[in-house]
Amino acid sequence: MAANTMVAEGPAAIEETLERVARESVRLVDLQFSDIAGGARVMTIPGDLLPSVLKHGYRFDGSAVTGGQREVELDLFLVPDPATLVTYIEPSGVGRRARFSCSVRRRDGQPFAGDPRSVLERNVAAAREAGFDYRVAIELEYYLFRPDNAGLLPPPDAAGYFGSGPGLGTGTRDDVVASLAEMGIKVGGAHHETGPGQEELDLLTADPLHMADTLLTVREVIRAVAERHGLRANLMPKPLADAPGSGMHVFQRLHRTVDGADALRGEGETISTQARHAIAGHLAHARGMTAIVCPTVNSYKRLAAGHRAPRHATWARLSQTSLIRVPSWGTSTESTVELELRSPDNMANPYLALSVALASAMDGVARGEEPPLASDENLVRQDDAELARLGVEPLPQTLGDALNALAEDDVMREALGDYVCDQFLVVKRAEWSEYRRYVSPWERERYGD
Repeated sequence: MAANTMVAEGPAAIEETLERVARESVRLVDLQFSDIAGGARVMTIPGDLLPSVLKHGYRFDGSAVTGGQREVELDLFLVPDPATLVTYIEPSGVGRRARFSCSVRRRDGQPFAGDPRSVLERNVAAAREAGFDYRVAIELEYYLFRPDNAGLLPPPDAAGYFGSGPGLGTGTRDDVVASLAEMGIKVGGAHHETGPGQEELDLLTADPLHMADTLLTVREVIRAVAERHGLRANLMPKPLADAPGSGMHVFQRLHRTVDGADALRGEGETISTQARHAIAGHLAHARGMTAIVCPTVNSYKRLAAGHRAPRHATWARLSQTSLIRVPSWGTSTESTVELELRSPDNMANPYLALSVALASAMDGVARGEEPPLASDENLVRQDDAELARLGVEPLPQTLGDALNALAEDDVMREALGDYVCDQFLVVKRAEWSEYRRYVSPWERERYGD
């Protein structure tokens, strides 16, 4: 039920939103939020409740935010952000449906410490106070599988990297792009990836809060469209042992708030001092950050495979096995320098992933430390002893290692806040413990006789 709690948006924004919803004859409204573990959660309300909810919020059981732990139930409030409104035709073809991204507030209107969206809002605000505007673009990869009596298999697919041709994957990809466009979500491009049935979708540069909101919606659209085509969308980091993994690459931009200039661009073809410091921050906090951006046991099978996925805390201009890559840019002032973070995958909570990425960069800028020299070596080809000799630090090899690194990183804890950090560790340590007890088919086949 609705209750009195202040919302951040003004009356004009609310009135404009209500006018649009009425004009488009919206029947149902989804209030979308995120749990700590990264899952999208939705509360659906009838359209006629929206005026009250926009003004007062919607009370709900806050244990839904804690990532599966229901030991304590909390009365919290979903507060829709009018700027996030998207509408679309319902799958039934009857009427239109609306979706809002929501922040989670306490009864007094203050942000709930366990709300991932509020965590990102806080980190973005801290960056702006330091004089920087943070923007991101996303490349996300996923697989399309067809249900089969033997399990889930890639559809008939002879296409390779950027391949084209008729098939289930092509039709599904087209429908995903068209569905997102109909919702007003801007897509940079979509294409076939290197794996069988593997696709990539590029999302254009936006402010991080908008991007995180969008990612939750995009994942749901991909799944829904795939189902309409008789397929299953799989966003796991490593769904197939003998095929490339799927990542969620984050292209980060940093502008100075005082004049809007690119803070990462140096003279000519060089990157700036602040860019080098931001890279140093990413590398310094790479191990603690990994638990957030690679949050499942399956994540580390993608990293271990080393196919265009980082295994070590390095940066480079060319190598796609580095943690940070600085893609080429032109000399034109319209060309913007980006720092590509290549470790994240689609299991990550986007609000928390962007929070720790931003916080690590800002800590590097604040400390002013220089990164090691860029390495464009393919580090997968070098053994551990040689890498240790070169002083190259490996990323965590398991979820358990990553969780320990997160627990020891004070900068990551501050970025997340104690509530989120502690709750994340509780949920993920339980997951890691359960996985360690699981006896897999591989073990039975290898050791059974």
